[in-house]
Amino acid sequence: MTHALSINIYGRGDATLGDGPSHMGIALYTTPPQSNPGTEETICEMHHIRNPTDDKFTYDPRPQPLNDPVLRGRCEILSSLSGEDRSGISNLLTDFGNDETNIPEFGVGNCQDWVAGAVSMLEDAGVVGKGEGTFWRGMVNRSAEGMEEACRGSERVWIPGPESSFEGVPDASFNDKEVRSVGKLVGNEAFFKMQALIGTGTVSSDEGARERPFYVSSPFFGRMVLATCYKLDGNQARSTLTYIPQS
Repeated sequence: MTHALSINIYGRGDATLGDGPSHMGIALYTTPPQSNPGTEETICEMHHIRNPTDDKFTYDPRPQPLNDPVLRGRCEILSSLSGEDRSGISNLLTDFGNDETNIPEFGVGNCQDWVAGAVSMLEDAGVVGKGEGTFWRGMVNRSAEGMEEACRGSERVWIPGPESSFEGVPDASFNDKEVRSVGKLVGNEAFFKMQALIGTGTVSSDEGARERPFYVSSPFFGRMVLATCYKLDGNQARSTLTYIPQS
């Protein structure tokens, strides 16, 4: 059994379309035997920071699905790791995350800066190749599509994430191309932020790209949509907004 490490990107993160920055985290996971590809374990060990209070970041390591529904893709930068290798990397990331001096100030940096710093730490420790930290520093505030292009262009291993589908009648309709909002959620800033997370927000030509302090703070966005809309619109939203994950 071998293990791998990837940088996971969540959300479209295209500022020109009004999106907030994509969320980013570092995943450690078990890879499948070569005779049975495509069967990665469903749970990975995620290292990332979040802003649950909207005023500061916190290190939040957790087990979670490797292929979350809002995962745009992951760049696998280490593979064929032994169990001992994985444990050592996990300890390095944990020590880095628990050091609050490595966590950016809210409004100054974000999860992407933290990931770039963590990769630079792994580079200094001899775990990843030379230049890896600089590469990920250059990915900060780029769109998920731009990150994918850079990873593929540099011959890194890019693994696409699953698609996401949303339905909402009559309060919201989600897909990857357009969004239509009706009912009580129209004009609600919190709802606009949810749209930006999944890359469905729209910006008129006279508005330009909106300010970008908000981004996916938890990869479990599908659950957040249901819970947040329930609070915004009561039982009606709970009964009319349906989240449909795809396998």
